Amino acid sequence: MQTLSGKRIFITGGTSTLGEAFVKNALQSGAAVYFTYFQNQAKAQELTAEGAHGLCADLRKSGGIEQILKDIKSKETALDILIHNAALVRDHTLQNMTEEDWDEVMAVNVKAAYLLVKAFLPLMFRASRANGQAKIFFMTSRVAVRGGFGVANYAASKAALNGLMKSLAKELGKKNILVNAVNPGFMMSGMTRGLPEIVIENNLQATPLGKASSPGEVGGLLTYLCSDAMTQVTGQVLNFEGREIV
Repeated sequence: MQTLSGKRIFITGGTSTLGEAFVKNALQSGAAVYFTYFQNQAKAQELTAEGAHGLCADLRKSGGIEQILKDIKSKETALDILIHNAALVRDHTLQNMTEEDWDEVMAVNVKAAYLLVKAFLPLMFRASRANGQAKIFFMTSRVAVRGGFGVANYAASKAALNGLMKSLAKELGKKNILVNAVNPGFMMSGMTRGLPEIVIENNLQATPLGKASSPGEVGGLLTYLCSDAMTQVTGQVLNFEGREIV
């Protein structure tokens, strides 16, 4: 396991299936981990008991992000890693999709990423000056490239996130901040378990391995990417994926 000793990490959506796996991996690797959650207080308490710092926040509201920054700045003077993992789905065909469905998905998936990066950049500049580098990761999706039935808002939000990532990589490279996106592939999670059985089966059949991504493996990949072993990759969508992308 890669060491993250001394790393200060902030991840949104820490109580999600992937978020939990990463938080536990990062703690075991020696990092100081801060995470957000919205409703799953029981899981947040479990992760806090293991040594992480939980922050209840509504990422649809800019005030929630301001409070996150205030809480972390009360404990840390710099931030090495920022991971925007939280995501919202409101799946409907476009003719049945409300403006609220569209706006809430965009608020959590895209606008929150913009607000978080802007808020935390001063702390990340401080980390990159002191340690030589800092890193930002956005969690993306295959539908950002391929689209999908009934997910126009979600697909558009992830495509926007990929564009934001590539632009930030160009802006922040000279400041020694790496910016990448990670597509974790099709994973059985709170977001996907409610899908129709035929949709789940089609996704499993789309990969030659015939199985879903493992949260533990993807969490391990994120741990590696956060470590000092990865110092040259920026501006990329990293696909942990067996299905075709294009």
